[in-house]
Amino acid sequence: MLINFRVENFRSLKDAQELDLRPVYRKGSDSLTVSAIYGANASGKSNVLRALEFMHDAVTDQGGWNNRNRIHVRPFLLDQESKKNPTSFAVELLIDGIKYNYGFTASREQILEEWLHSFPKRKKRVLFERDGSEYYFGPSFASARAEVIKEITPPTALYLSTAAKANESSARAVFSWFSQQLWFADDADGSRAMQRGQTMSLLRDPSKKERVEKLLAAADLGISETQVEDFEIEFREDPEKKEFDGSFRVAYDNGKATIYYRGQRPELPLHLRTLIETDSSLTFRHRGKVEHEFTLEQESRGTQTWFDIVGMVVRALDEGHTLVVDELDTSLHPLLLAQMIRLFQEEESNPSKAQLIFTTHDASLMGRSQGEELLRRDEIWFTQKNADTGSTELYPLTDFKPRDGLNWEKRYLGGAVGAVPYISENMFHEAMSR
Repeated sequence: MLINFRVENFRSLKDAQELDLRPVYRKGSDSLTVSAIYGANASGKSNVLRALEFMHDAVTDQGGWNNRNRIHVRPFLLDQESKKNPTSFAVELLIDGIKYNYGFTASREQILEEWLHSFPKRKKRVLFERDGSEYYFGPSFASARAEVIKEITPPTALYLSTAAKANESSARAVFSWFSQQLWFADDADGSRAMQRGQTMSLLRDPSKKERVEKLLAAADLGISETQVEDFEIEFREDPEKKEFDGSFRVAYDNGKATIYYRGQRPELPLHLRTLIETDSSLTFRHRGKVEHEFTLEQESRGTQTWFDIVGMVVRALDEGHTLVVDELDTSLHPLLLAQMIRLFQEEESNPSKAQLIFTTHDASLMGRSQGEELLRRDEIWFTQKNADTGSTELYPLTDFKPRDGLNWEKRYLGGAVGAVPYISENMFHEAMSR
């Protein structure tokens, strides 16, 4: 479970910024299960999530975060000093009842600092600390094995990752949280395909299929049943073309997809394979005066978005994942979005304390329904660009000491807490003036 995330000098986040998920108004919980970030376009709210994703990729050693002895940090570029300064990331986590602090500071050339602390019985225990090529191992971490792992850790790699790959048990807990519990989703094609693949895998699981179908039915999309057939891909050289130009076409027949290729047999990327699987094996039954079956491609954009994200929502709630979604409101009705948020807020549907962290423009989620808040006051965050420096400032609604009972939707749109665009009506007219 994520308690706190801090980042400094990453993209538009010049100064140290902190997303703190500790509850303000409720006792008995270490961290909130929902956090929403609002802000104008280009205010940097997506960069907060990108920073956490960069840290994820660095710890899990994927996503091309480093190569050829270079670390691909992206510092703030709108002043000369920040371009030269390192970038820092840190998290506070709760794993199996124990709190951990982990973080690192990196330049383009090397990892400058790295640290891992745990807090069993609320007392700080240093597991390891790194200052360039110098290491200190705490009593519970120090061993001949730790020294060997230190020697094989390159300057551009994280010690935590190397130790976890070597099955060092003290490093596995934090590494496993990043690699297994922290998930990201957005509207990019690759991410949509990954989400869709999760939903498809649940539909093929008899113990999960009914839950996915109930969530599709509950969304009032007109879907009464899903049908998933066996899936098979076959590769054949294309008999219709003599020119071997490297292209290919796909033909579907009864749950089977045949790839007719010209030249070398293609290696299908994951997102393309998922699209082919969905097109060839998935149909939805709709009831009207006449029942009819539709493919996912024939469904609305909103239906496709809900179908894609449902699998990740089910798995997150079942397994206690932290699900991070950029622009969660894309193509989803506000009432449907509100129900998804409630699934994470309510203990009955979220006994594993899964978390949903997302960016949105949907101010209606700040409003009140039948006198009750949907997004609670300590679940709301804002980003705003500093007009002088161009840097992003991240701050919570609680900074304004908000009183219970106020309509924060209207106050936000009215500019009472900032984080809204300053739009000039005159400039719009001047731009189109003849």
